[in-house]
Amino acid sequence: LRRLFSESDSGSRLVKPITGDIPQPNEPIKLVAPSAAASFIRYSAGYLEQGYDKSDIFVHPDFINDEEHALLAKCCERKLKRLASTYEMGHFDKRIHNYRECSVSAWLPQKRAVAGRVAEAMGRAVDPDPIDLPDRAANGKSGGWTTVGKYDGQVRHILDRVWELFPSSFAWLPPHILDLHENGEILPHVDNPDYSGFTVGGLSLLGSAVSTFRHVDDPSVSVDVLLAPKSLYFMTNRIRYQFTHEITVDPEQRQWQGKVVPRARRISLMFRDAKVPESGWKSLAN
Repeated sequence: LRRLFSESDSGSRLVKPITGDIPQPNEPIKLVAPSAAASFIRYSAGYLEQGYDKSDIFVHPDFINDEEHALLAKCCERKLKRLASTYEMGHFDKRIHNYRECSVSAWLPQKRAVAGRVAEAMGRAVDPDPIDLPDRAANGKSGGWTTVGKYDGQVRHILDRVWELFPSSFAWLPPHILDLHENGEILPHVDNPDYSGFTVGGLSLLGSAVSTFRHVDDPSVSVDVLLAPKSLYFMTNRIRYQFTHEITVDPEQRQWQGKVVPRARRISLMFRDAKVPESGWKSLAN
């Protein structure tokens, strides 16, 4: 499946002139949401009438607890302070405003990464790179693990619960921190399929937001999702590249159960799987 994305001066909802081969999983990804998710998802009549799979949008409210939320928020703040200290008014594709972002490779064990899939393809042992790596000792030293920050071991324990929702054959890109200012917004767009694979999702921290997903050819086919703190969401299968996604400042679009969701700063800890090379993981070996 190949899709041409284009942008015009007349308010196109798509990103920029690119052509990409859309990744296709061998089997549809099936994530089972808890029953509590029903009050966090709103399907349009068109979505239901045209038979789209509800499980293509996955929401798990309270995926993490209060203590884990506080830890992740604190760790994200520290990484942002060091790697992305100021908010940017515009993204290179002009679709995100008033934001800052960074990736954290230290939070991705090798066994979950592209390097792990390449090692397996070459018949090599995969470094177990355990998620329970020791955090820094009381004296501030890393105990020999020079890449491990003060709380990185604890963060990996939490994030591993996310990766465990998917087949072990998946390769993941490093977790990505996206900090959206109170006055920031994400305009409707479709991700470039050259940069990642079958699925994308995030753990929501700090403030709430409403994210809207619309079919690129029929905006009446849509899904709204309430992204509350501590919740986890994923977009997979057909929604991944056939729907735009956005977080708007428009108060009418931010309504949920008759009330406007207040604008607030939010952090999304993002997860994307890596695109499998056409000639397999072995082709990436040195």
